[in-house]
Amino acid sequence: RNDAVYKTLCERVYLIQSKRKALNVAKFGNSYRRMLEVRPRVRTGGGLYVLKYQKVIQIQRDMWTEIPVGAVLESIYYRYLYFFEDGRVLYALTHATPGEMVPRFHKMLLHGWGSKDKWGVWGRFSIKREKIRVWAKQDWHEVCFQLRVIRSNKELHYGDDRGRWTSMELERHMSSPSGNFNDDSHDLVKYQLPDNLYFRFLHDRRL
Repeated sequence: RNDAVYKTLCERVYLIQSKRKALNVAKFGNSYRRMLEVRPRVRTGGGLYVLKYQKVIQIQRDMWTEIPVGAVLESIYYRYLYFFEDGRVLYALTHATPGEMVPRFHKMLLHGWGSKDKWGVWGRFSIKREKIRVWAKQDWHEVCFQLRVIRSNKELHYGDDRGRWTSMELERHMSSPSGNFNDDSHDLVKYQLPDNLYFRFLHDRRL
């Protein structure tokens, strides 16, 4: 590929995704290919980011407990993020596996902006350096996430290192019924997060 092709890709990615609408190719040795390789971005289309969370639930035993001794209760849920080039995002929180959610997201994409789903909702995002902010509106409140996009999975000692920018670390999770995420908001809720929560990009040609 010649640099003109990389320039077009960089314009499509960074002039929309980045908070500062500027390319500044000089910072990358005047190479648009180099910019695409090292400047933080999120992947749009061709798949979605998935976070799987597993937690063992402690069984509270009393005279009515019917769970056999030795049994283990485990809670598993997923968060999904699908990014668009124009700053929109699809978000879902659900127990449904990727095998079930990818077709649901595909259906939402076919119906376009504002289409309804049992779990998927629409939102928006912005990126500044390696930090990403995501906002999405659910029926009972709005959520806001801060994530850190990671250039290479080698940083996580993760075996699959195909492509760049295929992992994101979840750093902050907030909610607000009013949609006000300022520190002085009267209904802002900040959640405690366990360490090492990562979204990983799942390739799928249907998306």
